[in-house]
Amino acid sequence: MCINFNSLTKDLSSDLKYGLSVYKKGNCMGCHSWHGDGGGGYGAGVSLRKSNLEYDEIINVIKCGRPGTGMPYFFKKSYLKEKCYDTYFSDYDKNYRPISSKTYLNLRQIKAVSFFIENVLINKDLDKEYCESFFEKGSRVCEKLN
Repeated sequence: MCINFNSLTKDLSSDLKYGLSVYKKGNCMGCHSWHGDGGGGYGAGVSLRKSNLEYDEIINVIKCGRPGTGMPYFFKKSYLKEKCYDTYFSDYDKNYRPISSKTYLNLRQIKAVSFFIENVLINKDLDKEYCESFFEKGSRVCEKLN
C-alpha cells in the first residue's frame, strides 16, 4: 500500500507532493515510468520500487547519474565544480563522459524527489491512491488498480 497523502501531517504531505512535482519536472517518468516500476518511453530505467538504495544514495545517483549507463546527472555543478564518484569530467575520455539530463535540479529539488522516492516508491506496491495522486482522482489509467 502506498502512502495516503490525506492522512499525513500537513508538512509531510506537502513534502511528498513537492517531491512528486519534482519527479514530474525532472521527467523521471521518461525512464522509470509514472509508476516508478521502470521501462519508461526514453529508456528502460530500473524499477525504483525494487531498489535497495537509501536516501543519501538516491541523492548521489540523482546528482551524479550513473556513468556508463543511461542514468543522467541532474545537478548542474556535477563533474564540473563538484566531484562525482571522486571524478571530474577531465578524468573521463571525451567519448565516455557521464551524460547530463535536459533539466537540471537544484539541491532542494534533489532532496525532495529523493525523499519522495524513498517514502512513496521504494518497496511499495503500486495502488490506486498513488495513481490518482500522480494523475487525478477518477483517472481512467487508475481504474484497474486497488
